[in-house]
Amino acid sequence: MKKSQKNTIKILINKVLSVLKRINLRGIIDLLISAFFKIFVPITYVAFILAGLFSALVSGLIEYKVFAELFPKDMQNDTMLLFSIPFLIVVSFEVTKVFLIFLDKAYQQSKNEIYLENQVYFRSLRVVLIAVSIVSTLLFSFYNLHNPEYGNVLSKVSQEIEKDFDKQIELLNANYDKQIKQQIEPLNQEIATYNGRMKTEEGFKFQGRQEFRGPRYEEAKRLRKETEDRREQVIIAINNLRNKDIAKLNDEKNRRIEENKNELKTSSASGNKMLSATLQVVNMDSEFPQIQYILIIAFFSLLLSFGLEYIIWAAFTVLAINHTNIFISKIMEQPDYDDDISE
Repeated sequence: MKKSQKNTIKILINKVLSVLKRINLRGIIDLLISAFFKIFVPITYVAFILAGLFSALVSGLIEYKVFAELFPKDMQNDTMLLFSIPFLIVVSFEVTKVFLIFLDKAYQQSKNEIYLENQVYFRSLRVVLIAVSIVSTLLFSFYNLHNPEYGNVLSKVSQEIEKDFDKQIELLNANYDKQIKQQIEPLNQEIATYNGRMKTEEGFKFQGRQEFRGPRYEEAKRLRKETEDRREQVIIAINNLRNKDIAKLNDEKNRRIEENKNELKTSSASGNKMLSATLQVVNMDSEFPQIQYILIIAFFSLLLSFGLEYIIWAAFTVLAINHTNIFISKIMEQPDYDDDISE
């Protein structure tokens, strides 16, 4: 590289460094951080409030499904959701629960003495509503997580049992068909002999004899009829045995299906796949005590319920803290009508 080119590069570097020194880098960083938070914080704030609303909606939906199962007749009679008792109960509970959060914070900031006199009642009501949500979540979780795979596993096991017994019945039928064939074969030969004899007797007609269908023909016909009756009796007897054995197989099949039904009700195979897999790993065994499964459902339900309630409380408490003035000015600080009347 030529000396002139090196000097040119040095000059450019020095110019860049001098420009950077003139620029307040800390000010730029502060500006970028400030701009970021001016955009990010409002978005996060709105998302947080929406999270509270969604949590209240989820809590309400869980309660609605529980109440709908508790009052199925009402759900059948009501064609419109608006007039459904479970729907109206849930809306009343959730709206009241959310409003009490806002009310409590607003009255604390206003230091209204009338509210303080009734504060214990308002908070007790909120505790009752939270308890309803917790119990509903427990019922909903147990209803959906207890043996959720029962139907699928039972259907699969029943199909396997059906296939097994279908094969047994197929072999049974083949065996009895073979017995029928073996036992009626001599009888069929006798019948064929009598048919031939009768045909031979019919041939006398063309020879002009008077013995056409005479005693020998009638004897052959009678013997054929007796042999056919014996054949029919053999078939009926074997089929009766066949039907008895098939009935026994069907009884055994139904018994095994019932046994599987009872076993699956307490088996880990019909439990939730994720929870069952977790307990199998913890116990290092494919089977585990049912009490563990029940406890993990209860723990998960309580965790879910408390999580939803805390999100609802946090979101609407923040909303109340930041916007209580609107609430106080519109609802709490009502004009004194008694003073207006006295004036």
